[in-house]
Amino acid sequence: MPYHTNNLVLHIHFVLDKITYPGWEDVRNLVNVHSLYWIHGGEGTFLTNTEHKVQAGMLAYLKPGLEMSMRSEPHAPLRMTMVLFDCAELIYDVMWGEVKPINKLTLPFLSQYPPKQAEELGELFREAHEDWFAGIAAGASIAQSKLQILLHRLHQIEQPDWNLAESGAFAAFEQIKKHLEGSYRENLRIEQLAKEYSISASYLRKLFLKYTGMGPKEYLNHLRNQQACGYLQFTDYPVKEVGRLCGYFEEFHFSKMFKLLNGVSPSAYRAMQRRGEQHPEKKD
Repeated sequence: MPYHTNNLVLHIHFVLDKITYPGWEDVRNLVNVHSLYWIHGGEGTFLTNTEHKVQAGMLAYLKPGLEMSMRSEPHAPLRMTMVLFDCAELIYDVMWGEVKPINKLTLPFLSQYPPKQAEELGELFREAHEDWFAGIAAGASIAQSKLQILLHRLHQIEQPDWNLAESGAFAAFEQIKKHLEGSYRENLRIEQLAKEYSISASYLRKLFLKYTGMGPKEYLNHLRNQQACGYLQFTDYPVKEVGRLCGYFEEFHFSKMFKLLNGVSPSAYRAMQRRGEQHPEKKD
């Protein structure tokens, strides 16, 4: 991915809850911004250089510059939430970096989501619209926060395979991922978690690689490392205590893993942060 979702900064131009009528037609007018079209209900067609049939539970992402026309089916008018926005990447590492406008997000033009995920995404779009509409007079910071959550979620789940997303294996992957994120301090064993959620360890690894870019053990180490960096930079806890808070019960093991991921020991990392120096390129 050419950017990290944690570094996105956003500006919303407009959020619209669009209820169309039978046979409705329209053209995308503002083409120099990013656009998201979430289909809450109905059926219709989005036309670029190709016709795309759309229905409830689908999301269209339009990059800046892409022209598109739309129409509703006479028997099932579309109900959509439209979000028009600009976005850029702004990285902070000891000091602020330059703002880098993003020309295209790594999202597919059209995505179809299964019922559980569609319900979650639809609610996020409804909340973004409600917060935007309520905040017109005082700004749209809450709506922009909701949009950041929404974009993070869209990048996280990517374009799901319908059959996989409906399967117990995908549900097991999501549950194990949440378990790691909430319990990284504990002495976790991936093989035991896979057994508890009735998924093979090899297939679990395959899903983690597909949806996070890391295996489950790597993902757990990544979570622990992120927390450790924060403790070292912003607290005076001894290194041994930092390791314990992040799930490492032996100081030697913690220091060894930390140096492997960050290129320096925990103590050296803390000293560099206190001096305002940038640390070596991380490996996680």
